[in-house]
This record gives sequence, structure tokens and C-alpha cells, in this order.
Amino acid sequence: MDLVVKRWSSGRAWRIMLSGAMGVAANAIALAYVAMTWGGPHRGAMATLYAAGALIGVVVIAAARALTAARGNRLIMLAVGVVSTVIVGVAAVLDGGAGSPAALGFFAPSLLFAVTCPPRVMVGMEAMLIAVYAAAAWAGTPPRPGYIFVNLGGMLVIVAVCSLQAAMVAAQRRQLHQLAQLDPLTGALNRRGMEQKALPLLASATADRPVSVLCLDFDDFKLINDTQGHAAGDQLLRWAVQTALLTLPMDALVARTGGDEFIIVLPGHPADAAAAAGDRLRSALAARVGVSCGAGTAPDDGTDLAALVAVADKRLYGDKTRRRASRGAVTV
Repeated sequence: MDLVVKRWSSGRAWRIMLSGAMGVAANAIALAYVAMTWGGPHRGAMATLYAAGALIGVVVIAAARALTAARGNRLIMLAVGVVSTVIVGVAAVLDGGAGSPAALGFFAPSLLFAVTCPPRVMVGMEAMLIAVYAAAAWAGTPPRPGYIFVNLGGMLVIVAVCSLQAAMVAAQRRQLHQLAQLDPLTGALNRRGMEQKALPLLASATADRPVSVLCLDFDDFKLINDTQGHAAGDQLLRWAVQTALLTLPMDALVARTGGDEFIIVLPGHPADAAAAAGDRLRSALAARVGVSCGAGTAPDDGTDLAALVAVADKRLYGDKTRRRASRGAVTV
């Protein structure tokens, strides 16, 4: 789970660094424009504004990792976006208004908001950007007819395309994340998926609201594969998962961790309730296969998944030994 947190944090830090880098690049280009047209009006004030914008970008890049862990980091980044937009708007007014070369700087934050902001936030930020552009058009020298319409239309088209692309990438990322958590044969969680989903449940386990973990495996599964074929074994695994989902409470987590081995997490189940749930599942599966089962309960038997699985696994093998002995089999 620590690895998951690190990946999430590094991905968010990368987006923050991208925001800062785009700010630095856009303001550096604007400073170059100011330098090339230094004889024009208000160049000192414009240079100050753009230098401040570039400095904000540098600070964002340097503090990207710290911002991922900071409380209110979203508000901080929103504030950065608002300040950057105001800088562009004021500089555009100083350069002559919406028809000036400095007004082209509105495209940079427009792209930035479309790529890095969630849809609801992006809509608000783009609306603010358009309002600032309209204010620059009103305060500055009136541009040629149709200029504002063409610029706003171009910005909206770019925003729409970038937003669509960002949404598609986000959907693909979510799909890949979900697939990485699932067992492809049965549709149950895999070990990684179980670890991610069980961690917050176990972290909040208390004596009043315990969380139990069941370990379960089939009896003589190798024999089934050897005598009936692997296709029959695969079909049995899929049926067992569907049966478990129908038999257990809706909030139960079911994971296949290998072969015929399963881990089941039961939120709010003390040891006796977990044992009863295991018996119900054993009875439901008995129509096609015998199973051995063991349970561990948080917080009494441990507070992390590995510890609870170790306890449940030990009890599973005790159950398996007793059941083999009851059938007159040789215990191993």
C-alpha cells in the first residue's frame, strides 16, 4: 500500500510540476516579448508582472512534492491559477487590451486548466478566464471587429479538445487501475486489489466494529484439474467466486490470491460471526467442492492484513487436518 501511496503522490506531484513549468515557460516568452518591444508603453510594469508569474511557477515546481502532502493543496493551486490569470489580464490591458500580442497569453492558462483540472473545477476556471479576457477587452483599446469572437472561439475549441483528451486518458487510467486490482479468471480481487481495499477497513477496526479475514482453499483441487481438466477447474473457480458473492454480505471483499486460495474480508464481523459466515459459504460450495477455512479478526489477532492472513492460514491448515482425519485420510 505504501507503494500505491507513493505512486499516487508522485503522479499528483508531476501534475503540479507541469503546472509550474507551463507558468515559467509562458511568462518567459512574455518577458522576451517585452524585451523586444521595450520602447512601448508600460514595459517596466509588464516585465514586473511577468517576472512575478515566472517566479510563482518556479516556486510551484520546487514545492511540488510538499504541496501533494499539504492540507488545502487544491485551494493553493486554485489560488495560483487565479493569480496567473490576473497577471495575464492586467498585462494585456497594459499592452492595449484584448487585441494586443500580450492577450495571446490567455491561451496558456486555458490549456493548463483544461489538462490539469477536474471537469467541475475546469469549467469554473475557464469561466473566470473568459471573464478576465472580457474585462481586458472592455478596459483596453477596442480590437478589430470579430477579433474577440475568433479568440474566444479558438480558446473554447482548444479547451474542448484538451478536456476530451484528458477525460479519455483519465478513463483509460481508471480502467487500467481497476484491471490491475482484479483476477482476470474469476473477476475477484487479486492480492494487490485486496491490499488496497482492505487497508482502510483494517485501519479503522475496533473492538466495537471488528474486521475479520477468512482464508479458504479447495480440497483436492489438483485432483480435479488432473481428472477433469483445467477448463473444469477454471469453471469451478469462477462458480465459487459467484457463489461467495451471493452468499456473503454485500460489503464482503473476495480475492483470489493464487490457484484455489482465497482471502475474504468481512467488515463488522467479530470472530463468531466470521466463523458462521465461513460455515455458510462452506455449505454453499459443498454442492461441488469441499473447502477448508480459517479466520482471523482485527484488532484481536492483528491490525494489518499480513498478520491476519497468517493467523487465518494457520487455522485453515488446522481445519484441513481435522477434516482429513475425520475422513480417515492420512494427515500431512
